Amino acid sequence: MKKFLLVLMICLTCSTCSAEDLKFIDAMDDTGYYYDADSVQSEGNIIKVKMAVIKASLNRMYTYDVRITPANHTYEVLSSQILSYDTRAVLETNNKRRLPQRYSDKSEMGQMVQLILYNE
Repeated sequence: MKKFLLVLMICLTCSTCSAEDLKFIDAMDDTGYYYDADSVQSEGNIIKVKMAVIKASLNRMYTYDVRITPANHTYEVLSSQILSYDTRAVLETNNKRRLPQRYSDKSEMGQMVQLILYNE
């Protein structure tokens, strides 16, 4: 599994995906979680970032433009895309903003926020 994730990470880093600097966050089974370090923007106490979830068994990459408010422990998906992982062809785009969701420090999103904020 670790070898698979290493290969996946190399492919992502060398790809022509819209994300320029994907950083690995975590993986569960065949699903990997990443954020684009080049997309991180701070606006006061709000962070905007592009996140990606890759489901290898489905040949899908899901990208999300996310607005995070760490002080409130909330995140909001601003837009999303579903791509074919191997070709990066966009299969679906959703520009509908979603309602803010709460996260806990121990959740996947909480761990992602810690990595983005503190590079831990």
